Amino acid sequence: MSYFLQLIDQFGVQQKLQIPRNQTNITKLFRWIRYFLFQFVDWQQNNKLPKVTSLQQQINVEQKLKLQGVFAEISYFQELSHQIDPFDPQNMILQPLLVSSSSYYDVQLFYFLVNTYQCNFLIQENLGRQNIKYALDRRYYNFKFANKFIGLQIYQLSINLYILQSRITLRWIKMRKLRFNQQILLIRYNYFQILIYLEQFDPRNKQITKIPKFFVFEMMQKSYFQNMFTLKSGDLIMDDGFLFPNSNQQTFLSDLSILTTQFDQEYAQKVYGQDIIAVLYFDLDQVKTVNMVEYPKISEILADTGSIISWILSISFIVSKYNENLSNDKAQKDIITMYYHDFNDFLFQKNWMGQIKKVNYKGKDYDLKKSIEILNKLDSIAIKKMNYLNLQNEVAKLQLILQEHLGIQQIKKYLQSQYKLESLFDKLGIPDINRQSSLNQIVTFNQQFLVMLN
Repeated sequence: MSYFLQLIDQFGVQQKLQIPRNQTNITKLFRWIRYFLFQFVDWQQNNKLPKVTSLQQQINVEQKLKLQGVFAEISYFQELSHQIDPFDPQNMILQPLLVSSSSYYDVQLFYFLVNTYQCNFLIQENLGRQNIKYALDRRYYNFKFANKFIGLQIYQLSINLYILQSRITLRWIKMRKLRFNQQILLIRYNYFQILIYLEQFDPRNKQITKIPKFFVFEMMQKSYFQNMFTLKSGDLIMDDGFLFPNSNQQTFLSDLSILTTQFDQEYAQKVYGQDIIAVLYFDLDQVKTVNMVEYPKISEILADTGSIISWILSISFIVSKYNENLSNDKAQKDIITMYYHDFNDFLFQKNWMGQIKKVNYKGKDYDLKKSIEILNKLDSIAIKKMNYLNLQNEVAKLQLILQEHLGIQQIKKYLQSQYKLESLFDKLGIPDINRQSSLNQIVTFNQQFLVMLN
């Protein structure tokens, strides 16, 4: 058997292998373009999550917090059975006053005007079924937060909101049906609500949005509540450049904390000189939050698209290599079948790695080691048959055989072609030339004379 395999090289067949390709390069290019357009549109719609870095920093001496629009709303909730006329100025129980103080115990009441920033308080009273909103005069309630450096101590310029007790007159008491004028305080079992608008950054729309935060406080007789609101500013550094980085910085009210302390009316009368039910003290926190937001740039989109294409090409190479191996195996089997027609009747059982584990022919099992040796020898010969030099050798052998039997002259005669290109054009026909279009034109005649056509 071994000797026979060595003499098998007589007349082989050369086959040009074709690797099956279901997709062309143009199809892959269009797929890459579609994927890039999808990523680009998704990036333009701000669907790509930005990189956010947050840290805490101490504010500087000239820290300012700019607030636009409505900053706070105050609503009064009444739980008594009688009704209060909201159009009667004497029946309003909430009288807010805005004052500026450089220290905690500076309680002089005065109005002030700051034209740089706008931040308005809205006072809202919910009285029974009636809901009426009062907008305070903007000339008296515009303010800003800033730091003042006095000597060696830093004072915070703050805003105090004093809610004063007012007295109302009862016209009738149904129980006794007596008419009298008596002033009482209607602050028992009553509440007021403060709504403060915080701000946060919307990464999708790239803008600052307001978020309401509610606080409910109780009003009690013979006592007042001091509420300290510590406002925390936030700095936003946004980088949304197309190709190169840029920097857009904004400052907004990010958060607040509240500390409530209860005092008696004697202390309020001593310190403030008035009957006060609540004091709202607004202060600026010494620590601020800095958020650095970096959006993806076009270079990152291109890099992401390129990496995806690299993976696609790698997978395509693996699939092509696998198909090439399948084609080689099929070609080797076809060549072996040319010499041994019963090769297709052999059954080869292989494992997942392609190794032969069993050889069977019509129910007979053969020795595995010797069978593998014979198959390896057949495969090596088949590979040599598919070599280009072997193909030239086979063609040369065929040429010698034909020359010996037919002769060189006879072979040349068969190789001469009887077909000419001129006859093909003659069969197609020569179109007629329009005489009117050929007037006043110079054409060649017998390749020697020039004739002017009239």
